[in-house]
Amino acid sequence: MQDAVTETGRWAFPLPCGVFQKKVLSLLVDIRHRLKETQPASSAVHIDRMDTMEDFELQEQSLSDAQAFDTLVLQISRIGGRNTKDCAHKVLDRLFTNSLMAKFNLKGKGKRGKRPLEGTKVYRAIQEGIMKFDKAATEEFIKGSVSEHLKHAPQRTGGGGFSMP
Repeated sequence: MQDAVTETGRWAFPLPCGVFQKKVLSLLVDIRHRLKETQPASSAVHIDRMDTMEDFELQEQSLSDAQAFDTLVLQISRIGGRNTKDCAHKVLDRLFTNSLMAKFNLKGKGKRGKRPLEGTKVYRAIQEGIMKFDKAATEEFIKGSVSEHLKHAPQRTGGGGFSMP
């Protein structure tokens, strides 16, 4: 077989089998490396639980970044549950302490001065994550499940009862 190297020092077509294999493997390694870089940073299911309103505000700000938002949605979708309602309850318990949940309701209405969760980036991530987990989940069913779970937060351990600071 004659040498496949041209006068310029580059390989001529067709490449020898060994050179071709080395080139393909090198490109595959490069592609794999780039894919790892583009995947959400920590797509594991570890989520830091929010305990204070400051934690919530920081989370809201961080979700302005599209990659952070997508990562949270993915993390939420991996929490799972027996059904949509169970998933919604588990997601809220993973994201919020009962004392923080007790300061929210879905609409922010009522005499207790609670803040609305609906309309926040956190709520949008919760909704998208649950809908990713359960393709049959509807926005209305998720609203009902979230609303009910928030409503009972004050009675749960650490929920603080019904007195609002």
